[in-house]
Amino acid sequence: MTTHEVEAPSVPEHLRRWSELSPDTVEAGTVGFVWGNCQAESIRRMVAPTGAGHGVEFVRLPPVFEMDEAEVARLHALLPLAGVLVTQPVRDEYRVPGCGSEQLVALLGSGSRVVRVPTTYYEGLFPWQVHAHDEAGARVDAPVTDYHDLRLLDAAVRGLDVDAALEHLEDATPDPGAVRDLAAASQAELRRRNAALDVDTTDAVVAGGAAAMWTVNHPANATLHAVGAGVLSTLGWSGEPAVPDHQMLGGSLAPLHPGVLDALGLDGTPRPGWTIGGRDVPWPEIARAQLELYARQPGIAVRAVEKHRSRLDALG
Repeated sequence: MTTHEVEAPSVPEHLRRWSELSPDTVEAGTVGFVWGNCQAESIRRMVAPTGAGHGVEFVRLPPVFEMDEAEVARLHALLPLAGVLVTQPVRDEYRVPGCGSEQLVALLGSGSRVVRVPTTYYEGLFPWQVHAHDEAGARVDAPVTDYHDLRLLDAAVRGLDVDAALEHLEDATPDPGAVRDLAAASQAELRRRNAALDVDTTDAVVAGGAAAMWTVNHPANATLHAVGAGVLSTLGWSGEPAVPDHQMLGGSLAPLHPGVLDALGLDGTPRPGWTIGGRDVPWPEIARAQLELYARQPGIAVRAVEKHRSRLDALG
């Protein structure tokens, strides 16, 4: 999740804060939760109106990466009373004890229902966009964008200054075959990871083309709609997901290279740079901030380039 997302407009629904709920006052089966990453709240917003019509109030939770041990313990106390748990795959002990999705499922009451939905992550539109990690394996957000760019990481490893790094970035034109191979591999991985879930977003990603994703892990509304529809279908609830007019995860728009669109045969308008919170952010601002990080902690760039060396070589 980026730190630059636009705050979503308020919605006309009665919404209690989850911290206001108490096991002593919640009636069994009347609350629902959506558990996961930055996509979880968008899913909740889509299914909440229909849920209310079925007597289930979907209460907003913080994303898993913001929850501390005490908050997860509070959630544990509420889960036996939940009517529905919609959950993305979260591995056991991901951040704090008991935060894994299947750990939460084990706490549900006998009458509770579970819907397992994907964490939609797709690299096909953004071949240079990657995550990077520190020496302990923890993810490190990149300055300004939160996402790292392989071209800037490679420039840092090469010891290039900002001006040379910008030339390095601007000169990069991806090999069409490598772009198609990455897109195919990313679609196959998405399909594989979704196979055991109740919902699969792979078809929505493919159908959405250039407008399917805003970053590698921020789906557009059309892609998220498939998740909301899948939740309602799994629960046997009629109706459509409540998708707002604004893009729920559209606060950060990643660059979309014309060479990627051409290689994949997609219609769409290229984006030469980042747009964050409605502002077009110039590449020099991004390059300067990110190269300063890599200069302070060179291992971040070295590890990322080593991990993605085959992709760099293939892209050219």
